[in-house]
Amino acid sequence: MAERIVPHTVITAEEALRTEILLNQALIDILIAKGFISEDELIKGIRKIKRERALRAESWDSTC
Repeated sequence: MAERIVPHTVITAEEALRTEILLNQALIDILIAKGFISEDELIKGIRKIKRERALRAESWDSTC
């Protein structure tokens, strides 16, 4: 006989996004407070990721 699966609590996409944002901010705050990264390093990393994503998006658009 099949096992009954208990459904998990369902959250909205907005709640999931808010939770993700809070988690990321908490982790960033801890890393900066402990001196693992500086705010400048964080900003440089964010800019690098944005550039890489933009390049990927451009190459994706050109192949379609």
